[in-house]
Amino acid sequence: MRVAIEVLAALLLVGGAGVVGLAALGVARLTDPFMRMHAAAKAGVAGAGLMLLGAGLAFGTPAALLTALAAIAFLLLTAPLASHALGRAAYVAGAPLGAASVADALSGVLHRKVFDIDPSRTLRTRTARAPNPEETPMSAIPEFRRPVDPVLRDQPGVEAAALRRILVCLVGGPSQAAAATAAMRLAGPTGAAVTGLSGVGLEPRIWRGPMPVGGAFWADWLASRSRARLREAAAAALGEFETAAAAHPSIRAAARHEENSAREIASLLAGQDLIIVPAGIGPHGPESEPGHELAAALATGRVAPVLRVRELPETVRGVVLIVGDAPGSGALAAGLLRSGLWSAAPISILPIGEERSSLREMVEAQAELLREHGRRVAVMAPIDATAAPEELRARLVFFDAAVVPCLSTCYGGVLDSLRHCAFETTARTVPLSLLP
Repeated sequence: MRVAIEVLAALLLVGGAGVVGLAALGVARLTDPFMRMHAAAKAGVAGAGLMLLGAGLAFGTPAALLTALAAIAFLLLTAPLASHALGRAAYVAGAPLGAASVADALSGVLHRKVFDIDPSRTLRTRTARAPNPEETPMSAIPEFRRPVDPVLRDQPGVEAAALRRILVCLVGGPSQAAAATAAMRLAGPTGAAVTGLSGVGLEPRIWRGPMPVGGAFWADWLASRSRARLREAAAAALGEFETAAAAHPSIRAAARHEENSAREIASLLAGQDLIIVPAGIGPHGPESEPGHELAAALATGRVAPVLRVRELPETVRGVVLIVGDAPGSGALAAGLLRSGLWSAAPISILPIGEERSSLREMVEAQAELLREHGRRVAVMAPIDATAAPEELRARLVFFDAAVVPCLSTCYGGVLDSLRHCAFETTARTVPLSLLP
């Protein structure tokens, strides 16, 4: 009997050591933190558990066996929770996904405050202060960002920028045709050149670290399928862009397909006076929540004003400024004036949040700035940030365009699932949204 127990203990020790060894190989060779964490969790639970059980049997005493079982129970209770917490923290912090990841299942569920470990994946989150030229840039695009202009801080003297170059993102979706037509209508009176850009998110695959045996093949296969779907969407979007351009033969229109790095794409975006993006589409094609759309990502990069098109009204009869607690709310009026859009439409300012002195002063300053530039302005009664979407929609249905600092203030989690975001309701209600 004792020999059988010793043989079993030896098998458990060897098996546990083998699991730990394979987990160590996975940590060394897998491509992203989430895969490596999956391998490390196996070492902490399966590998260590087998070794503890083998050690308890090898000692052969009830106390040793009970100690081993207690340690295994502790691992089962804590290791999965710790692994989940670390994975969540890595995702929220912006750790890059491996090339084999076809879709991001947490997109729209958790807010990724990306700090650009992999600059090619997404744009850097906008900061409230002006960029310091002495700092070493961590993002792919900070050197292309527009500097913070003191004129944008609710001061008079804002001049409309000449609309010379308009870029349309050709990413597909139900609103792609409306976005292309909106670009042509804006370019007609101004003589601006219109460029349709497709291929964003289709940069060539680069080596991202060691791969497990056979992993490179499957990663290439999955990535090629994803790129094929994106190319199909880009081809359909290009057809809609060419149809809109053919209806306006006097406009200089050209299409480009770029499958380059984010830095090269950013250099192209930086030369534009306005970027037009169809609504409801994420950076890599699939439908997305407002806060994770391509329009939101481009707006956070501060490269150029972004016009998000959900539908295309015949004329813009009214514009609403949504002023709330989101960063940049104090510069909406100046941003609208600089864009030069909808100069004949009356403007309404809708405060979001509790009526307090700071919000009231922000609204009054922007209303005064707009009046100084000859705009017709009306200040609406404030609406609570927790108001039901139906109450906000009842106020927004009369407007064709909205000027907003962001498309969402939700960052994921239980609390966000219980409240309503006024900016998301605006994005889903108003046909046009300008993020200056």
